[in-house]
Amino acid sequence: MPTSISATPEVISAQEHERIVIRNALVLTMDCDNPNEVESTSQVLLGAQKECDVVIESGVINAISPNAGSNQSGGRVIQGRGCVVMPGLIDSHTHPIFSGSRATETVLKAQGLSYEEVAARGGGIVVSMRATRAASVNELKTSYLQRAKQALARGVVAWEAKTGYGFAASPEMHGLDNYIQALIDALPQFASLAQKYAQIKSVLPLAVDIFLERNYFTREQADRWLSAALQHGLDVHIHADEFSRSGGCEAAIALAQRVEQTQPRVRSKGRVLSVDHLQYATDHDLVKLQSLGVVPVVLPLTSFFSNLAYVEGRKLRSAGVRAAIASDFNPGTAPLNSLWFAAFLALVKGGFAVSEVLNGVTRHAASAMGIEASYGVLQVGRPARLMMFEGTCPEDFFASPMGDHLKMVMV
Repeated sequence: MPTSISATPEVISAQEHERIVIRNALVLTMDCDNPNEVESTSQVLLGAQKECDVVIESGVINAISPNAGSNQSGGRVIQGRGCVVMPGLIDSHTHPIFSGSRATETVLKAQGLSYEEVAARGGGIVVSMRATRAASVNELKTSYLQRAKQALARGVVAWEAKTGYGFAASPEMHGLDNYIQALIDALPQFASLAQKYAQIKSVLPLAVDIFLERNYFTREQADRWLSAALQHGLDVHIHADEFSRSGGCEAAIALAQRVEQTQPRVRSKGRVLSVDHLQYATDHDLVKLQSLGVVPVVLPLTSFFSNLAYVEGRKLRSAGVRAAIASDFNPGTAPLNSLWFAAFLALVKGGFAVSEVLNGVTRHAASAMGIEASYGVLQVGRPARLMMFEGTCPEDFFASPMGDHLKMVMV
């Protein structure tokens, strides 16, 4: 068990022509063939190797095995005894680009109001939209970078940053249909940006999303927008079935079938990547989504802060479904920038098994973002994106709900 609370963990940038060796750690590679099974020995399901070394050369993993670093000379040696090394965390659903506060909304929900009731009183996402519009680009950039650094110091090596606080722009466009059409008209520009940013290693693929829910966007509007985005080669996500059975899962299934996407053969671009929230999804929805290579993403922090039901791990397990776990960090419904706490809630409130949680914030989260080829597992030949925390078994991940025992993050 961890014996101390770490100060701010060390963030290491593995440089070209540099050798780093982590010695004698418990290493969880997350590369086992069937990570969704639940057994008493979670270490088997997480690709665990005891007293193991990890050798990194020029930012790439060169070896993972006991004594692999014993014959290495030169470079930096990090003592991993009494620690667990695993892939860095991946947060596949965040809204970190915002300004202003929605603390009043938190108080109202604590007094028993639902998110929809708060929104009906003029609160919710409209408040974020107004404050974000009033902020300067430099203010937004500065606050975003601060939040990104905070996430990195908590083990997150990649996240999906949603930018969509434009929903309330629809009144000035005389309705949601016109707003959707304006977005569709701008898709060539979005696609051009996606192609430009594809050349920058630190920027992940651009994707689009929509909040398909009662009192927000309809199934028909979602289908128009996402179909057009897919035709331009952009990946898509859907906020689905959070407050009601809104049709989000059904829309994702129909879109994936239309582009002939399957689990064994996911397209290289223009993919239906994930459906997120899922409180009202059925077992049939979940099984069908998995067969099409669409990843369910559960968001326990939203349940915690908004008094919503937790998606049950045992329900997904019985359906044989592999889920990602994300924070939904945003100023209103999940005002905490901590994927670690989301993982903790998935365990203690959602009933997820240890192996399901740890795969959910690494391997499956990478699939939900379409970056599984280079993130989410530790393998020889892959970039060294990993973290190390105090502990002697996988269960020690949960020794602190906020990851206070995290010692090191490497990117």
